[in-house]
Amino acid sequence: MEKNLKAHCNTCLRETNHSLLHEEEQPWSEEVGYNQLIYGAETFNMIKCCGCDSVKLMHNSWFSEMVDESGQPYIETNYYPPAISRAEPKWLSDVLGPLSSTNDVFIVDLFREIYSALHNNSRRLAVMGIRALIEHLMIREVKDNGSFKKNIEAFQDAGYLSKKQRETIEPILEAGHAAIHRGYEPSPEDVLTVVEVTESLVETIYVHSKKASKLKARVPGRTK
Repeated sequence: MEKNLKAHCNTCLRETNHSLLHEEEQPWSEEVGYNQLIYGAETFNMIKCCGCDSVKLMHNSWFSEMVDESGQPYIETNYYPPAISRAEPKWLSDVLGPLSSTNDVFIVDLFREIYSALHNNSRRLAVMGIRALIEHLMIREVKDNGSFKKNIEAFQDAGYLSKKQRETIEPILEAGHAAIHRGYEPSPEDVLTVVEVTESLVETIYVHSKKASKLKARVPGRTK
């Protein structure tokens, strides 16, 4: 009889029903003192999403000394590949898309490292990476003006940022600085906000502008 269970799906980006393909359980115990025993178990489940058919490994582990408020063992669940909360934008992996040239390799690679940090809940690394990405974009487009403040001003003067967008970007840069120098740990919600704004910035500068240029080339001009 087929066994189903609930699990996170990276393709569906939510918890879905999964079929259990194979299960391996490895219980363990250890004597740590006179007549004192600690114990737990590792369970490895190979599962397949019932919606999209993607396959992953779900690893559950519990330990007798780690329990919840009701005294039940706390079960820690990890997925391989890691569970993600946000999918990469399609334009990031489009081989013929707006970031497909060799000059854009750094942007694509750094974006993927940011998503890797995000998927592994390395929130500080994600925010630091975003700060580095935005700094790279500014220097690439308006050269290095000697400081973050001057780079932002030049970036805005060149038309890449509106006043409202600058007000949005500055807290992101400050969050990256705080994560590096002041031990700031952003919440998952804060990190997603930072990622969304950064995606929007890259889309505005590269994706939308290139799509608009292609559209302009296809639209016939007015006849005089």
